[in-house]
Amino acid sequence: MIAADVVIQENLVFTGGEFKIENLPSSSDITLIISSSDNRFLSRTFFINTGDSNGVNTPKDYGTLTVSEATDVQVTVMNNTTGLPLPTLEFIAYSHSGTSSRANKYKHVSVYDAVNGVYNITLPKFINTTIRASLDLNKDGDIDFVPESNSNLNGTELYYPSANKQESLTIYVQDKMPLAEVEYRITLIDESANTILGADLTATGSDGEKSTSTYDELTEQYVLSAKFANSSTIEIPSFTANDVVYRSSSVQLNLDDIETLTVYVSGTSGNNYYNIPYSNVVELAVMPRVLDNGSSALEVIAVANKVDFVDHSFSVFYSQPITVSASSLALTNTSGFTVIKGNDDSNDIVLAGTTIVSGNVDIPVTFETSLNDTKLTVTPVSTLTSGQDYNYEVNSLAVKATEKLVDVNGDSLSFSIEDNSDTFDINDIRLDNNNYKTNGVIITPTNSAGDSSSPYNYNRDAYLYLPTSINALQTLSLRSVSITQDGVNSNSIRDFNLVRNGNPYNAYAIGLVQLAENETLIRDNLNISIEIGSAQLDSQKVYRTSTNEYMSDNLVGSENSMTFEYAYETKAGVVATGTLTIPVQ
Repeated sequence: MIAADVVIQENLVFTGGEFKIENLPSSSDITLIISSSDNRFLSRTFFINTGDSNGVNTPKDYGTLTVSEATDVQVTVMNNTTGLPLPTLEFIAYSHSGTSSRANKYKHVSVYDAVNGVYNITLPKFINTTIRASLDLNKDGDIDFVPESNSNLNGTELYYPSANKQESLTIYVQDKMPLAEVEYRITLIDESANTILGADLTATGSDGEKSTSTYDELTEQYVLSAKFANSSTIEIPSFTANDVVYRSSSVQLNLDDIETLTVYVSGTSGNNYYNIPYSNVVELAVMPRVLDNGSSALEVIAVANKVDFVDHSFSVFYSQPITVSASSLALTNTSGFTVIKGNDDSNDIVLAGTTIVSGNVDIPVTFETSLNDTKLTVTPVSTLTSGQDYNYEVNSLAVKATEKLVDVNGDSLSFSIEDNSDTFDINDIRLDNNNYKTNGVIITPTNSAGDSSSPYNYNRDAYLYLPTSINALQTLSLRSVSITQDGVNSNSIRDFNLVRNGNPYNAYAIGLVQLAENETLIRDNLNISIEIGSAQLDSQKVYRTSTNEYMSDNLVGSENSMTFEYAYETKAGVVATGTLTIPVQ
């Protein structure tokens, strides 16, 4: 049994299923490893907190600790592209109980048998255990192999639940499909199965490139070509043929498996969802719906489920031509904020001594229509800030044929811009008690009215402040091992799991605005918490978590700091460990 790096007891032998350990420290995280001398069951690790104790020798029952005999599982991963086993993976599994930053030390890891082309991994037979292996071998954020079944894909990992129930299993993958040229041949028909002429079709390939249709008079088909990997979209804007007005239509094709395409058709009559064989020539028949003359009915035929990667534009495809006013379009930064202080401008309405922090910041946009004015594309005027949340909203539009204003549902999108912060540096982590001082010196001596501020250097909750560059990490854990308060050092054992599976964990985003303690703060329509007493520089976004320690500033002759062990892995696969002492600001 281990607390921090201190072994409390080892080689405790017991029979009958019960054991007792004395003199455990209270409020401490301990690691308990139970193993069998005769290999009757597989070793298992338990992460336990001893909890508070109000007295000496307080007994505590930790209940039943379940262990299991071992089972050897053989995993074969077949690459359908080559017809050979895939030898470049590493399967891992976890069977521990509880949580700890040290769980990686006790994971189960596969061993590859190159002679037989299988991965061997030992798991607890009667404890539900999932195995997983990264399919992002080059660490670029994308998978390098595609599982035959989507149920075996979890993010970028090859995933198999309850693997402990199998003696052997086979998972099929294939090389990530390269872009292939696919020809689409589309027949437009009316309700009498007569072909319809006069439309202009557009195809968007997997590479984002667009192509327009030509008409093959011999086969009476519209012909388009596009690059295809996993999906493609064909758009048929509203058009008129033989004095009949047809609504817009959209065809979405997605790769279901290596031999099958799933087709979803919107804005049409008849069957709008079906499967077809995948080949380099795809033939479809589409029956667009008739639009009654003078109708002001407007529908969203297709809407982008994400913004354009390059310019962050947003597109909507409507059932008939529209007229757009710039005032009907909105792009909002829903997580950002603006700051107006009472001394910023003598002509504004913000009183001296008051600061207004407002959320939901409007972003200027431009727009264009295309495809016979049935497709609307909205683009931000300037580059959007990474690490922020946004929302596009399209309000009232005018139906071109009737000039009637219509506000339809479904033409909005909430999205986030991935944080592309600089390389993570463990030394960028700060410890701050938010007491309007840093190392005993007042941060903001006067408020916006010129009145002096007199904050007191008293103990306050100390927070760990983390830069947005933690988004470059796959995992990050800290383990406090000691604390120095007013020069007195003592043990303080606590785990902080701060990044898990590539995402911040147990650390929440806040905004920072340095203000005097006697400044009046008005929060207006904010979606993020604001801290005003921190020593950290103003920022739209940082992450923080409480240490649950009350501490004063670090001063000369009166040290206040915490010492941590740390371990992290970047998304590029770089692992780092060490010890870090952080003073309180």
